[in-house]
Amino acid sequence: MTWFSTLFYTFLIIRAAFCTAEMENEMFLYSTSVGSMSKLVQLENKLMSSLQVIAKDMQQKLNMIRLYQQLLKRSTEDSSVGQEEYVANPLNAFALLRRLQQDWPKWLTYLKTQPEIVEMQQQLQKAPNEKDLQTAIKGLLRIERIYDLEASHMAKGLLLGNQYDSFLTAPDCVALADNLFNRTEYSRSTHWYRTAIRLYKKPHGKLFGRVLGLKRKVLNRKYAQAIVYEPDVSQEPQVSGVEPEWKDNVDNVIRQLVSQSSSDKIQYMVNKYLEVNEQIFIDQRAKHKAKPNAVEKGCRGLWPKRQTLPLTCRYVQQHSAYLRLAPLKMEILSLQPLIQLYHDVLHDSEIEAVKNVTNHRAMAENLASTVKLITLRDAPHTQNMHRRITDMSGLDMAQNNTLHLLNFGLGGYLGKQLKLQGNRIATVIFYASDVQLGGATIFPRLQLVVKPKRGSALLWYNLNAAGKPDPLTRHAVCPVVVGSRWAISKCIEDQQQLPKKLCLA
Repeated sequence: MTWFSTLFYTFLIIRAAFCTAEMENEMFLYSTSVGSMSKLVQLENKLMSSLQVIAKDMQQKLNMIRLYQQLLKRSTEDSSVGQEEYVANPLNAFALLRRLQQDWPKWLTYLKTQPEIVEMQQQLQKAPNEKDLQTAIKGLLRIERIYDLEASHMAKGLLLGNQYDSFLTAPDCVALADNLFNRTEYSRSTHWYRTAIRLYKKPHGKLFGRVLGLKRKVLNRKYAQAIVYEPDVSQEPQVSGVEPEWKDNVDNVIRQLVSQSSSDKIQYMVNKYLEVNEQIFIDQRAKHKAKPNAVEKGCRGLWPKRQTLPLTCRYVQQHSAYLRLAPLKMEILSLQPLIQLYHDVLHDSEIEAVKNVTNHRAMAENLASTVKLITLRDAPHTQNMHRRITDMSGLDMAQNNTLHLLNFGLGGYLGKQLKLQGNRIATVIFYASDVQLGGATIFPRLQLVVKPKRGSALLWYNLNAAGKPDPLTRHAVCPVVVGSRWAISKCIEDQQQLPKKLCLA
């Protein structure tokens, strides 16, 4: 019984009772007879009974609210710095975005009789949309794939061997599993569905079912479907002469059996799977994983350790008179092609001034919303940065005054599929933040990894000795796992090649 209908029912009882009292009042007064007063006791008993129904309904809602508050319990993040640190963890960021897009609208339905509903509806107009949620899902799944992480580990806050005070809930895991299932990645989806079921425990199970609409029976059936859709490479038919359609026909029969099975049978099967130690599933999955590609190897740290070049560090003084007084600290990472890392070339005041530009300008989305950027021309300190680029490279920046400020989102990355630009002479990346995990710039063909360090700058020359684009300079940026990657990029191009293109590096 809803709150509204209960109140309406109570109103009818009161109205009927007092109408009867008015009719009887024409003949006598309640106060004149103890017998008559006893009727008022009956009336109040009825009212108390109705009130008890309302209280029970309110108590159930209050219990659900307290469960949700307990689930979301975290330290208050009032400052902008604290808020950025909170969402710098991908588990926190994804769960926050999914809750605002999926959970909070369901609370409006659940608490539809509360007067605060109007204010909540107004606030939820600012909530992320479906596209935003799907982008976050893909970002978190990209972290899982590229870094070869396990669903059960990620759900409890274990990222690249580091334990964080963050976690995913059953609805979070289901959102990830559904995305994989819809993309026919059934094998990966089974791990997220199974993790969701393991997290579907008391007392939060009631919350997931009653408020968020995530029924355990539905979740069990999704997991069962993913299992039967999952390709099993060990069960291919070995008999010669068997038609290829044989296995497809068997799979179709099994899928129909699952779709037609009762919830009790599905529950029995799922419970048998849950009795198996999770490590067994992890070991089984490892046997059938594809070999990592070059980018995945670089991001996972699987490349052999590079030998240090002789005399790789020195002071740079030759490009301007100012450098004779304050030389730059330069480290050579590669001679062919020439790649240099400059240390302590960007000051904190410059970094904060440039980042403050984002408070006044909207950042454009690029590369499937994994990176957002702002084109900097007249921002504070940009002239100083161009002067520093001239000091590092010896190239004239007089007619090339464009910088790009990049901030990477959840699982944000740049793939090595970036095309080589024939008019690009050199590339500079100023690192405007440290990154706790991930976010490295890698050169797959050189097996070179450069981790972001706040205040440093990476410079490389894009052309080979023949003046052609050097394929060795093709690079990628690994997904950010924990932290916020801020970078300022500069693509130095032939002055005759206009208009300028966005510098994504």
